[in-house]
Amino acid sequence: MLEYSKVALDFMNRDHAEFVSLCEKLIATLNDAPNPRAIDPLLDQLAEHTRHHFAEEERQMQAAQFPPFRMHKGEHDRVLSALAEHIERWRQDRDAAQLCDVIESTLNGWFVNHVNSMDFVTANFIKQAKG
Repeated sequence: MLEYSKVALDFMNRDHAEFVSLCEKLIATLNDAPNPRAIDPLLDQLAEHTRHHFAEEERQMQAAQFPPFRMHKGEHDRVLSALAEHIERWRQDRDAAQLCDVIESTLNGWFVNHVNSMDFVTANFIKQAKG
C-alpha cells in the first residue's frame, strides 16, 4: 500500500485514491495472468484517469492563478508522455515484468513524491484562494 499525504482538496484525494487503486489492480493482474486482453483496458483506464485528473487540477490552478502553474503543468505533461511511452512499449513487447517494475517503482515513486510535494502545496493554495 502506497503511503502518501492527503491534500486540502477532496477531488484530488478521490483522484489520488483511484490512481492507486488502478495501479494496484494492474500489478495484481500482471502478477496473476499477464494476458494482454486484461492489461490493455486497465492501461487505457489508467491513462484516461490520469489525463482527466491532470486537466481538472490544471483548470483549478489557473482559476486560482497559482504562480508555479507552468512548472506543475510541465510535470503533468512529462508524466503523461512517459506513461504513453510505457504503454506503447508494453503493446510492442508484452513484457509483464518490465511493466510491473515501471508501475511499482517508477510510476508509484513519482506519484508519492508528486502528491507529497507539488500537489500538497497546490491544493493548499487553491483552497486558500477559494476562501
